[in-house]
Amino acid sequence: MRWKALFFLRDHEDSINDSVEDQNTHPEDRTFGFKSDKCPPQIKELIPFENDLLHMIENLRFRKSPSEFQDRLKEDISSIKRSRKLLIPADKTRNLYEMDQSLCNKLLRDNITKCYQSSSTKTVNGINNEARSIANDLKIDERMETMAQKQAFITLKDHKDNFENTLPCRLINPAKSETGRISKSILDNINDAIRRATCVNQWRKTSAVIEWFKNIKEKEKHTFISFDVVSFYPSISEKLLRQAIEFAKEYINIPARDIKIIMHARKSVLFDKDTPWKKKDSGNLFDVTMGSFDGAEVCELVGLYILNILSKQYGKEHVGLYRDDGLAVFKSISGSEADHIRKNLTKTFQQLGLKITISCNLKIVNFLDITLNLNNGKFYPYRKPNDQPMYVHKQSNHPPSIIKNLPASVSRRVSNISCDEETFKKAAPMYDNALRSSGYADSLYYTNDQPRRKRKNRQRNIIWFNPPFSKNVSTNIGCIFLKLVDKHFPKKSKLNRIFNRNTLKVSYSCMPNVASIIKTHNKQALKVDNKSNSKTCNCRKKDLCPLQGNCLATNVIYNAEVTTPDKRMTYIGLTEPPFKSRYYNHHQSFRHERYQNSTELSKFIWDLKRCDTPYTIKWSIASHAQAYSNETKRCDLCLTEKLLIMNADKQSLLNKRPELVSKCRHQNKFKLCNFKYNLP
Repeated sequence: MRWKALFFLRDHEDSINDSVEDQNTHPEDRTFGFKSDKCPPQIKELIPFENDLLHMIENLRFRKSPSEFQDRLKEDISSIKRSRKLLIPADKTRNLYEMDQSLCNKLLRDNITKCYQSSSTKTVNGINNEARSIANDLKIDERMETMAQKQAFITLKDHKDNFENTLPCRLINPAKSETGRISKSILDNINDAIRRATCVNQWRKTSAVIEWFKNIKEKEKHTFISFDVVSFYPSISEKLLRQAIEFAKEYINIPARDIKIIMHARKSVLFDKDTPWKKKDSGNLFDVTMGSFDGAEVCELVGLYILNILSKQYGKEHVGLYRDDGLAVFKSISGSEADHIRKNLTKTFQQLGLKITISCNLKIVNFLDITLNLNNGKFYPYRKPNDQPMYVHKQSNHPPSIIKNLPASVSRRVSNISCDEETFKKAAPMYDNALRSSGYADSLYYTNDQPRRKRKNRQRNIIWFNPPFSKNVSTNIGCIFLKLVDKHFPKKSKLNRIFNRNTLKVSYSCMPNVASIIKTHNKQALKVDNKSNSKTCNCRKKDLCPLQGNCLATNVIYNAEVTTPDKRMTYIGLTEPPFKSRYYNHHQSFRHERYQNSTELSKFIWDLKRCDTPYTIKWSIASHAQAYSNETKRCDLCLTEKLLIMNADKQSLLNKRPELVSKCRHQNKFKLCNFKYNLP
């Protein structure tokens, strides 16, 4: 809101001329969704609104929400946190499997060494160095961050045969360069252009598959051929991707800079206990990882290239592809002809360096979450045997709008993938039972899929207020926020044009779910604990330690209590490095007058010195919290400090209110503009 008000309050004509000039001189300038790290100045017209907003937060009221489900959930979460075992999720179902740390580490290491070999930090620095060069050319190096060293993990393929004995796993590599976000935007434009030009059947959702199935005439005379690309993502080679890019150039102009960005985003490193690993037989680190920013878009681009080849052989209306799952339909073919098609498809994919599993002469096929039946022309919902539907419990800590609309949403979904009401009624009991077990009394009902007339709404630049929803908060935050908007930005206000109920809206976010709690538990259980070997104090005279033998504590929020003969004041600060280094900086500002404006504490101390007022300072730790990490993208250290400042006694607090909206400085060290590494 500060940024928007700042630009709006400038001379309107000058801002228009500047924007037109910028568009003409730099038409390619884009931020690709990366936010600025600069802190906007305080706008005097917004100060009353900000004060009321902070007052609302300071006066939040809480209550105990009695709920049997919530009580049971708290017990389950407590047992998860107490457990020393890991909870490993299944690959394609919601099942969770309890596992010892030693077995998990063995499975993880076995899967890593199967496809990866150990590397060094030079490899990671080289990737960051190239990313900095790309970001600098795009003028967004102050917005992008270095590669986050996220720990690799496994999921269990419990749908495989003999699962209990072999424990097949899928290795997930969450580490990714932020260049992938730029590559994703570029590939989206490329893929859209190819789809519009070629009109091939690259399906992106179930409704597209259903529409294709409906258009098949004389279905009883046709048969399906279903195929699946084995390990599609990791099997995409650099050669195949470059072939797909050359194919894409026939339909859209792709600058060399965009190709460089796409290929750089493919450079991947896996991390295990802070040790980097690179893919075997890949000197340039090329890899298409599952979970990367643009992995799905790369998969779609290669899929379009494959569909172009298959369409020339069989016709584009007969074959379609959803990422690694393919489906083709043929009319009146014999067994030998189907076998010939099977061999030809296998050969085509082999020439591209891919392997497929294929099934021929099918009248009924399970594809995505539907079953397609050529015998009677019907389609209906499909779920894998181990995958039972499960929904958010009615008593869960979710916004009321989600709870209220969930049964209707399930009804629409099941109706859309059912060909008629009779088919819907056969499939509904499974979903009805899932709703009942989640506390809902509503039953599913069939809805006809009638096309809706598109509303011609004027697009608005909306700013969303996303407070987390909790039933334990009795204050109606959304209602109060909208009342503050009406109060401070009435029609006569000059900011009403940009701040009103049409441009400022509320949408509740959710509290951490059980899946995120399990991930945190697993991460903590696997973390190597080195705290027992670290020193807590290095003072020569232990009795003079400012923190009573804990001066080397890191990631702390501390209190400085200044006592004078007539009053007692408190200053709240934070430090990511050891407290002692911050303590020395404070004392430097107390001794040298040129540093008197460093902090509110130093200003107060110098005021006392000028008045010759005696004082004493007592230091203590108020709380511990983790500083900003480019893995989590949040700074609990700054958030905890702001919370303590808000809850402190305002009469005796030295901190000023503007500190509550200050930007986190701990993320600066992760910015690419601050990354310095010279390759040998």
